[in-house]
Amino acid sequence: MITRRHIRIKVLHHLYAHAVDSEISAATLLKNLEKSIEEVHTLFAWDINALLRIKKLAKQQYDLVEKRNVKDLVLLERIAKLIDIPFFALCEENAALTTLMESAHIQWSEYDQHFMNIVNTILTGDLFEQYLSKEPTLLHQKRFIKEIYQEHIAENEFIHDIYEDQHAQWSDDLDAAQMMTGKVISNWNEGVLSLTIPNLFKDENDAGFGPFLMRKYFEFAEDSVIRVKEKSKNWETDRIAKIDVVLMKLCIAEWRGIDEVPVKVSLNEYLDLSKEYSTPKSSSFINGILDKIVTNLREEGLLQKVGRGIIE
Repeated sequence: MITRRHIRIKVLHHLYAHAVDSEISAATLLKNLEKSIEEVHTLFAWDINALLRIKKLAKQQYDLVEKRNVKDLVLLERIAKLIDIPFFALCEENAALTTLMESAHIQWSEYDQHFMNIVNTILTGDLFEQYLSKEPTLLHQKRFIKEIYQEHIAENEFIHDIYEDQHAQWSDDLDAAQMMTGKVISNWNEGVLSLTIPNLFKDENDAGFGPFLMRKYFEFAEDSVIRVKEKSKNWETDRIAKIDVVLMKLCIAEWRGIDEVPVKVSLNEYLDLSKEYSTPKSSSFINGILDKIVTNLREEGLLQKVGRGIIE
């Protein structure tokens, strides 16, 4: 599930692209926004499939050992204890997850040696020894799956690099995708016959937030630029970073166009984004300009907040 913060980042990326290349149409931007948000689900498919890759290669190793003339029965038993954890089968048998992974066109084959190293590390590691020393209850199995996911997938820089090679913006999407994988593991409980695959959005309001915010950005763009110029007279326009202008226009659009979000919430969100995506001094500059603009908007009666939006 992606948050509104993540949606704001997605909108910011596309509107900054428009600021650099104004030939990109609003319709194209909206289409690109929708596609980039869907990419979060695609990255989730890769992420959880990376966990399943461990099981798949462990099963291949089991089959190879089992075919030997002199079988290593101890090793076979250890591998079986790993691949027989029911979570893997529940994932593989989930139609929605299977469809999502197939549509993601996941290719791990050239990295199988890396995954075999993970398998061997798991089979010979202390974590697995601790797991084997306990009764294979759901609680212990679930905890073990969480631990191997965290150690070998979620914190694996090599896999993160693979993700970035697949899609440049996946570095921004990784937290959201990993939260989805974590939620799938957390939702595995006693008696669960089918795992729940997380939705991209919390609700319909969040689903429509990005496109609506982008439309409001263009609706108020001309007026917002005038206001920014008026409040930054001591600055030459070409000295203001494009990203800072986009951030301020987005904040104004959210103030004026999204009535259920409090003024301070919007302001703080874009100040935080300026710290992450702009220069060190941008936050204080943007705060000063927007503070003057919001005062004028209030005086002109252009802030029509309702419900939670009226909270100060």
